Amino acid sequence: MITSPIKHLAAAMDGGMSNQVVIGLIALSTDVVTEYELRRMLPTDGVSISATRIETKNPITIENLRGHAHEIAKAAELFVPRESVDVFAYGCTSGSALILQTTLEAELHRTAPGAKLTSPMTGAYKAFRQLGIRRVDLLTPYPDDVTSAMTECLKEEGISVVSCGSFHIENDYEIINIKPESIIEAAEALNSAESEALFIPCTGLRTSTIIQPLEALIGKPVITAHQAMLWDALRLAGYTQPLSGFGKLLTV
Repeated sequence: MITSPIKHLAAAMDGGMSNQVVIGLIALSTDVVTEYELRRMLPTDGVSISATRIETKNPITIENLRGHAHEIAKAAELFVPRESVDVFAYGCTSGSALILQTTLEAELHRTAPGAKLTSPMTGAYKAFRQLGIRRVDLLTPYPDDVTSAMTECLKEEGISVVSCGSFHIENDYEIINIKPESIIEAAEALNSAESEALFIPCTGLRTSTIIQPLEALIGKPVITAHQAMLWDALRLAGYTQPLSGFGKLLTV
């Protein structure tokens, strides 16, 4: 119990976070990797991440992934005021491959009208166009039906999969345990002379530390889920400064 009067003190105000690019991350309920990976790649100042979660179900199936669409509006509604977020990022690669961007945006706009939205696949498609990539080697952690669906989605966007491999894991909370070194070994095994880049989808994979060395090893761009989503989110928010150390994409 306070016995003396509470003093009302004057507060000097500034723009708060208005000088920051704020990315509103919509992550999966099982995802403990994406914020860690994105923050490793962020510039030291000028960009921040504010995250919430949507429910996801395991095992990883096409039906469960498509169910994410119904969660987007509820997640966006949790950011108050809405104007505090410059761009939203739906952090699921396979989900953003299976659910059309127009569908995701329509769901988002139910609670955040006019808001900008990216995702790993939206960012990847733009990255392929930016770098002139038409043929990729594909390394996924998914079950075969999800990997096959990913291949078909890429094909519909004009991207041919030259070589394809998967760790074939059914639960996304197990994907986070894949060692980065194992990703490098698998990428080397898949590397083909005909491909123009390596594409590593899935926001459950820890790839930020291996993008640069892997590009040097295979001699071609490496596009990953977190990297492509971050690159597109920054560009949508008007941040165009190059970021070094995380692959060719973040320097263009």
